[in-house]
Amino acid sequence: SYFANLIVCDSALHTGKVPGIAKEVARNLKPIGGKICLGAWNITDTNIDAWLAETRLTDEKATISKKGSWSLLTRAALPGADSWSHQYGNAGNTSSNHDERVKGGLNVLWYGDPGPGKMVNRHAGAVGPLSVNGRLFIQGETSVMAYDAFNGQQLWEVENPGALRDGLKAAREPGNMAATDTDLFMCVEEKCYQFDAATGKTVRIYTVPGLKAKERQWSYIAHDNGIIFGTATDREELAAERTRRGAASASASDGVFAYDVRSGKLLWEYTGKHISHVTMAIGDGRVFFIDASLTPEQREVLLKQDKTELAKLEGKAREIAEDRIKKNDLRLAVALDAKTGKQAWAKPVDVTDCSEIGIGGGSLTLIYQNGHLVLGGANANGHYWEQFLAGEFARRRLVVLDAEKGEKIWAKDANYRHRPVVINNDIIAEPWSYDLYTGAQKMRTHPLTGEQTPWMFARPGHHCGAISATSNMMFFRSKSTAYYNLDDDEGTEHFAGQRLGCWINTIPANGLVMIPEASAGCVCLFSIASTIVFEPRADRMSWGVYSANGTTTPVQHMALNIGAPGDRRDAHGKLWLGYPRPSSRAGIDLPLDLKHSFAKGGQFFNFNEESYKTEKTDVNWVHSSGARGLVHAELPLIGEGQPAATYTVRLYFAALEGDKPGQRVFDIKLQDKTVAKSVDVVAKTGGVKTAHVEEFTNIPVTGKLLLELDPATPNPDDAHMPVINGIEVLRTNAKEITGGVAAK
Repeated sequence: SYFANLIVCDSALHTGKVPGIAKEVARNLKPIGGKICLGAWNITDTNIDAWLAETRLTDEKATISKKGSWSLLTRAALPGADSWSHQYGNAGNTSSNHDERVKGGLNVLWYGDPGPGKMVNRHAGAVGPLSVNGRLFIQGETSVMAYDAFNGQQLWEVENPGALRDGLKAAREPGNMAATDTDLFMCVEEKCYQFDAATGKTVRIYTVPGLKAKERQWSYIAHDNGIIFGTATDREELAAERTRRGAASASASDGVFAYDVRSGKLLWEYTGKHISHVTMAIGDGRVFFIDASLTPEQREVLLKQDKTELAKLEGKAREIAEDRIKKNDLRLAVALDAKTGKQAWAKPVDVTDCSEIGIGGGSLTLIYQNGHLVLGGANANGHYWEQFLAGEFARRRLVVLDAEKGEKIWAKDANYRHRPVVINNDIIAEPWSYDLYTGAQKMRTHPLTGEQTPWMFARPGHHCGAISATSNMMFFRSKSTAYYNLDDDEGTEHFAGQRLGCWINTIPANGLVMIPEASAGCVCLFSIASTIVFEPRADRMSWGVYSANGTTTPVQHMALNIGAPGDRRDAHGKLWLGYPRPSSRAGIDLPLDLKHSFAKGGQFFNFNEESYKTEKTDVNWVHSSGARGLVHAELPLIGEGQPAATYTVRLYFAALEGDKPGQRVFDIKLQDKTVAKSVDVVAKTGGVKTAHVEEFTNIPVTGKLLLELDPATPNPDDAHMPVINGIEVLRTNAKEITGGVAAK
């Protein structure tokens, strides 16, 4: 799809007839400016108008113009697509957007340049890519590049040595690019360059205002409603800070300013004292930031509030609160009118333990969403699962303010690992989710017990880098490139062979998911070192790695997909867990050990579900994997001290291709009792690759359910071993567990 910038037809020119299926041809035309130009030479009887109508592109706001015998269709943007205009998606820093096209499965659209040659070493944590109006902007080591997002055509490249901004990992520095439909803005030293987004030509150069501009650096940049915003940082102070820390660090600015893009005129300046430019955010006509300077009176107000709350606490909670008062981090939250620079409000805020907590702790960051300001740490914890599980991040705090007046709405210890992402009204503070308005933790139904447990997700494998998102999906590193389908909630899914960078380089926009190469310098065995762009593909079925918190017993319902490469929900919302379970450092991806054993030579197997089809089932993929020669398994259904129960047991079978009647015959035992003798799946179904389910009711369980498959042939070889594809258990009189996602 989308490879063509221009489509013409010589048949129409000579005969007046456009051949081919219009919709199939049209899908190859790139959105946002792609053109179909058709005409007929001195022929009045043509199908051109009808053929263009059949493309249905006018339903997507494509325009058709006519001149003489020629018709020109110009394709518009994809309906429901959004942009990624700033380092964290938008001027509010949510790390998400509202691209409604990016959902479900993903399919590779194109791959290619840029490769690692021009890119920055991944450990530098360099500025991320942007994409607006169908263009993909990428900052390399010494140049900024623009590509067509839909087909990878390079549009332009401008050398800009010295422009590279690194140190964004853990928010030690802000991004230095912002984009609109028509322009790319990039700040370099004391200047901001406005490039024409289509050509790369310089439109205008802005400078940090003031007489001592040469001594200043333009640190922060954003664009909103025709205004560009910046901060001024003392260059000597910045250099000293970097030298002291040995790396790029979250320095402070003392001035905020704004320029009108149309006229190029300075609109206003605001002078602060110690403004954290990594906390700058814009939303609803205001500029928000945190200043480290408080008056003694403001500090006293906060301390009184803390002591009032302390009096209500007991035990461990009081101990933590007392410790926080001793090492309090009190700052000033400020809101300015975006058009005038006038202060709307300035309120003291307690951000103790919001940042720099534990190994990998990041700088304080601020996010604007839906009239709320979220304060938290831009943490970077790709390595530190042990510390998380040991509780070392338990005190990491989130604070949410009312953006209208600056009052605190809620604050809580959130025990999170990475920089928060705000998706609609949810704060994803990995691995948890909290309600933006109330702070209540998002819950869902546990797939085994049916109990309400915290919603969570895990990233198996090494996973440096932050999260980006749409309303329907999250993107991140989980050893390889990975994503999470929030609609289906069936676990972390992977695209193997490629790794992401160490901060943000996956951006959803234009109805696509774009991943410019960011593994430069990595010597790990990842085979794909190039830019990759994905398009949504609704019919693509992927395997996830599901995570859940809390105890796994007593089991209400369990569905196991034996030998499967991952977890997946069926059409009814039932979650089938792949077994064996994946191993990871997290330990929160629903580990299960069935104490299984095989006949000699037996093993798990799986086939490609698209080529291996099973009849008489709506879960073909359950039967495309299994265990050959499984003779013993113990399913943990009842925990110690929990009351006994009875269960319905369903066992899923399908004979393998080439099997014959009488070849694989076996008895089924549950709890040491034979419940089915001489089972011959081929004989029961009348053929191979046809689903068969054996169901047994009222099986008593006091702890584990013992399953045994006893082959009729002693010491069977591979051809005579029993084959099982799935196991499902349901507590008597209980309902199957389906869905499980908390309402959005």
